[in-house]
Amino acid sequence: MPNIVPEPGPSTRRRSGSSARRRAAADIASAAIAQGSLRPDDPARDGVRLGLVAFVTLASGVGILALGSVAERAGIERWLGMGEMLRPLGQTFVTGARMPGAMIRALYEAGVVEPLFFAAAMALLIPPIAGIVAARPMRPGLAPPKPAARIAAGIAAALVAAADIGIVSVAALTRRPTFEDANPGETVWVDVVRDVAAADTVAAMLAVLLAVLVFRMPLDRWVRGLVGTISIATAVLVTGAAAASAGTLDFLESPRPVITNDVTDAGLKRLDLARTMNGGIAVLGPIGSVGSTNAPHRSVIRPDQGFIVVESKTIAEVIAARTPAP
Repeated sequence: MPNIVPEPGPSTRRRSGSSARRRAAADIASAAIAQGSLRPDDPARDGVRLGLVAFVTLASGVGILALGSVAERAGIERWLGMGEMLRPLGQTFVTGARMPGAMIRALYEAGVVEPLFFAAAMALLIPPIAGIVAARPMRPGLAPPKPAARIAAGIAAALVAAADIGIVSVAALTRRPTFEDANPGETVWVDVVRDVAAADTVAAMLAVLLAVLVFRMPLDRWVRGLVGTISIATAVLVTGAAAASAGTLDFLESPRPVITNDVTDAGLKRLDLARTMNGGIAVLGPIGSVGSTNAPHRSVIRPDQGFIVVESKTIAEVIAARTPAP
């Protein structure tokens, strides 16, 4: 009999060929998934991952302790002007953990009071963020960047180094308030502390972004090493300054116990500031009773007088509620 079945046309052959390729690709994918799921565990790889997790955890803890120590030594104790205070390691860790939130809060409050400050801060931060997104570092095996891109990266690296020097200079020349700058009966001095903390926070964020940008640009190794060292050092120094100013602001606005040695409310009330190295109590007062018209003063009292806590107030509230002596 004659063959009456028509031969497959070109379109039919193309469809069968594409179907075969899809089936082959699906088989290869299934085999790869099965091989990956059945691959035995690699102890060396698991050890590297555990080591990386341990290193990140340890580095985070050390960083928090460093922030807390800087906030206490260079911020709180410098503002008090009473020498070194006794602070347990746990309290230092808690202080460091509070610093990122204190920095963001200072920036937010300063932006609410002065919107132009927040707008200027965003104008400073947007260019390095855009540069980080647009930059493409050199990688082995890929085509080298064009000469124009390398020239632009060199110019940008010089601008980053100049910006870092300017950031450090401004941070070093900024006058940071102390207890002597606190005016009784006023709140302007608290706003000055907040403005300094907000400015230091913006400077720290800018320095960190510039440091990241340096390692994203297509630069030679010696240029990246030089400018990267400057950027990292700037980021560390300015972050420390931001932690100090934010720690001071957080210390002024955090409630502290008001202590007295007389339950009949006839004795002097003082604000408990911290413990001194020789076992005394650094206080601010008296407040709310005898001597309420005098300027606030700091003193150290012995802890063996049987003090009790009657209420909680912030340092800012105590000083702002006072009136200077006539």
